[in-house]
Amino acid sequence: MSRNACINRSILSRRCLPLLLLPLVGGLHAAEGDALQWRVSQSLSYEDNLYRRASGVSAPEGRRDDTISVTSLGLSFDREYSRQGLRANVGFSHAAYSVHDDLDYTAPDVSLAWDWRLGNHWSGTFSHAYAESLAGFEDVAGTDQVIRLRTRSAVSANYWWHPDWAVGLGVSRVRNRYQDNAKPASENDSQAVSANLTYRPATGNRVVFTLRQTDGRYPNRAAVAGSIREYTQRDGRIAGEWRLTGALRLSGDVGFTERRYDLAPSRDFTGVTGRLAANWQPTAKTSVELSWRREIGAEEDLVSNYAVTRVLRLAPRWAVTDKVSFGGFLERSSRDYGGDPELGFDGLVPVRDDTSRRYGLTLSYQPIRALSLSLGVQHQRRNSDIASREYEADSAWLSGTFVF
Repeated sequence: MSRNACINRSILSRRCLPLLLLPLVGGLHAAEGDALQWRVSQSLSYEDNLYRRASGVSAPEGRRDDTISVTSLGLSFDREYSRQGLRANVGFSHAAYSVHDDLDYTAPDVSLAWDWRLGNHWSGTFSHAYAESLAGFEDVAGTDQVIRLRTRSAVSANYWWHPDWAVGLGVSRVRNRYQDNAKPASENDSQAVSANLTYRPATGNRVVFTLRQTDGRYPNRAAVAGSIREYTQRDGRIAGEWRLTGALRLSGDVGFTERRYDLAPSRDFTGVTGRLAANWQPTAKTSVELSWRREIGAEEDLVSNYAVTRVLRLAPRWAVTDKVSFGGFLERSSRDYGGDPELGFDGLVPVRDDTSRRYGLTLSYQPIRALSLSLGVQHQRRNSDIASREYEADSAWLSGTFVF
């Protein structure tokens, strides 16, 4: 579709928006060339169980494996005018499959943000982002292509009554859709309002206390008793970054979440949620990161229902030289669906628990500042109460990114 066609249609569709933004970013480049940055990347990966099928289950074309080529092009702008910061990003990724070419797709990724300041006391952000992505087959029970379309808009304002302290308010809206109406029952909208108290001392550490209320809705689900159609979620949490010692840094958030479903009170959730990471750097060349997260209905999950996800990850890294680094990771995750009928089992499965394990190695090489290369391998295995959802998969990839 041409840019003129987009203008004639007078809409900002998911295909038109990137085309209409390119001249804007290009104009910024003409005026402020040093603020513009191009990114070009290419990756090649191999999957021996692309569709994440159980052992002995066939796949389309009689092939469970495939080689995928992903080419990405991006253009970003980041500059401060007086005390106002402007950021823009336009990117495209094209994935090509050697065997299962019906999965080929091109996905845009667009974002705009204004970090504003007013006087010495007021600051905040206006932001809008749109992205398309292929849902992983570990979450898709089938072999059809499922592309998610995600739009997020947010506004925030903070009042700094002291150099180290601020109070603030924020409003955000998230819209998740699926291309070609692939997953109508999983499409959802949410609006959130938050109040924040921020402590940011001169040391560079940061702590934010937040109270948030989110109203969510799955518009394509029936408004009948027992349906997970609408919910209200309240969160109280502490987030931030804090350097405990010269070698140990903590980051993330932890808090208490309460979710209430209007039509299905039996599926209400109350508990601790959050994401925490501890990064320990005992020497100049070695580091270890230990991270934990526990979430309810994570937005990045395809099944955004009553599913409690718990993840524990260990990732050591060694800088062999100034240009070469070697790393590894070990991850264990579990997901409890609580017998959610929206998964397609009509409530006949009382409990479904999945446990997944991943481990792998990565090698990175940066010959010059603008160019980075990486090589990696991974093994993944999932055990489930539903035999058809169990699988093992091996992956390998080679990628390169050039920034100029």
